[in-house]
Amino acid sequence: MATIVTLPNVLSLLRLLLIPLIVFLMLNVNDEIFPYLVTIYIFAVFLDFLDGYIARRFSQESELGRIIDPLADKFLVLAILITLTLKFDFPPWLAVFIILRDILILWASVLLYKGKRIVKPSLVVGKFTFGLLSLLIFVFIFDLHEQIDLLAVKQCLITLTFSFLLWSWCAYFMVYLRERNGQAECDPGR
Repeated sequence: MATIVTLPNVLSLLRLLLIPLIVFLMLNVNDEIFPYLVTIYIFAVFLDFLDGYIARRFSQESELGRIIDPLADKFLVLAILITLTLKFDFPPWLAVFIILRDILILWASVLLYKGKRIVKPSLVVGKFTFGLLSLLIFVFIFDLHEQIDLLAVKQCLITLTFSFLLWSWCAYFMVYLRERNGQAECDPGR
């Protein structure tokens, strides 16, 4: 029986627990709270890289980890995007695109798991895209401070992030098609 309680899985769960705190701090941001918001957001993103590193380095990868790690990423991004879009100036079109992309990737993953009982690992382009998206969100969070204006940086990162989101969506879609077609070839009844 596989071990469920591993340090990487605990770190992924901790990331999930930080989401309400980050949203609360964003909604109540002021000069006193701002440093805590930035620190906790950076810590949550760092946990994402740390749990993956520990899992690979110390052979603590698990099927549960391959499920909760990307879910923690998606819930963190979703909660922050909704907050930034409804209360601040994050572009609604980009938020909708990110959310739809994540839903499609999640849906394809569920279909592959149901059909083959496998969990595909994240692609390199997906990890890089998440890093860019995390940076974009960081810039939007950092721009919540009244004395900071990062409009030009935000516009540049929006374009770059959108390009990588589109690229990663295409890459994940190709993986899904390849796996689905491979399954269809192995199962003549389909």
